Amino acid sequence: MSLIPIPTDDEANPLQKMMFEHSKKMFGRVANAVRVGSHTPKLMHSLFGFIVSSLRQEITEILPVRTKCLAILKTSTLNGCAY
Repeated sequence: MSLIPIPTDDEANPLQKMMFEHSKKMFGRVANAVRVGSHTPKLMHSLFGFIVSSLRQEITEILPVRTKCLAILKTSTLNGCAY
């Protein structure tokens, strides 16, 4: 059980709904981290900027996006992350 409530799409306020829509467009889903982070919009905006810029191949030009996503998945698995 989380200590901070995880807002659903129905419970979200207008600003949270906007964040959820952008997350769905970029990633195809809304991760629980985004839902929890939406309680503090200024923090979430900064995190979105970091996540998007770190995943875009044309910005980093070091690794393809697929390789980055596989590294994220492997790291999550090693750390026992459920998603």
